[in-house]
Amino acid sequence: MYEIQKSNPDSSIILKTVDGTSKGQQRFQRLCMYFHGVKQGFLVGCRPLIGVDGTFLKGIVGGVQLIAVGLDANNSIFPVAYATVEGENKESWTWFFKLLKEDLKIERDYEWTIMSDKHKGLIQACGQVFPNAAHRFCVKYLHNNFSISGFKGEALRRALWAAAKATAPAEFVSKMEDMAAIDLDAAKWFDDKPPSQWSKTHFSTYLKCDVLLNNICEYFNSKILDVREKLIIEMIKLLRLYMMQRMKQNRDIA
Repeated sequence: MYEIQKSNPDSSIILKTVDGTSKGQQRFQRLCMYFHGVKQGFLVGCRPLIGVDGTFLKGIVGGVQLIAVGLDANNSIFPVAYATVEGENKESWTWFFKLLKEDLKIERDYEWTIMSDKHKGLIQACGQVFPNAAHRFCVKYLHNNFSISGFKGEALRRALWAAAKATAPAEFVSKMEDMAAIDLDAAKWFDDKPPSQWSKTHFSTYLKCDVLLNNICEYFNSKILDVREKLIIEMIKLLRLYMMQRMKQNRDIA
């Protein structure tokens, strides 16, 4: 932590501990990292969109890696921050979101969009920390839940994506009517899922971006498969290296 602060001034490295088994002993619980150059690059050159996700660590101590990833002007992924936490729950997500909001100095959260899956703890934490931000859900993840609920088949899959890709209110209504014609219950499944969370036609106009998938996080996770098997300190070193390499690639493209 001290070496990173020395070599990357104004970076944020937040360590949280809890009481250990022995009196006066502290035990590692969470670590969150925001590099100064990354924060500045994100605020200057990226869209007000943050994709977030959590992925399990495979080391002997377990835990979860939380990530926040943005989109730059070339629609390339822009890793923003990551945190190693004890588990994916409301408390850990709230902690991560609060640090993210503070470090990025987000005041008008209604101008921002958060994209994620529908993990219950994540949704609650996002609503608490970013109450006015738009919240999109990955349509691929939505379709998986749709299928699990019993609505399978190519016709329904196409109907869902047609509604998600609709760009005008009348078109959205028409596509949902097409879905109802195939299976009325399938269309009713979306009654408690606001179209502003998954259809282009209802997206916030602040973002100027109609992305429907959280691929930015999935791509990041695919690049750290081996890293997730390491011990905490080694894993953090390798994540830092990947972050720096990704930033260099973004500069070369620009």
